[in-house]
Amino acid sequence: MPIFTPIALSPRDAAAMLAVSRRTLSDLIRKGKVAARKSGTRTLVDVASLTAYYEALPIKKGPAPLFAESKSKHRRLH
Repeated sequence: MPIFTPIALSPRDAAAMLAVSRRTLSDLIRKGKVAARKSGTRTLVDVASLTAYYEALPIKKGPAPLFAESKSKHRRLH
């Protein structure tokens, strides 16, 4: 079976590739930071634009928490 590198992904897979929500991916597409195309009713997200977006992000320096704290964690249940 041939192995290939995809040039486009579904929005769900593209969001997973960037480790963001589908809503965040939609915002990135809307703002023109990530390219997407339509094929009939399907949306295809350009893999090269995902890679370019990621590579353009600033590199984090210094210590970073492993997990972001949730706001709901600080709420008390009554």
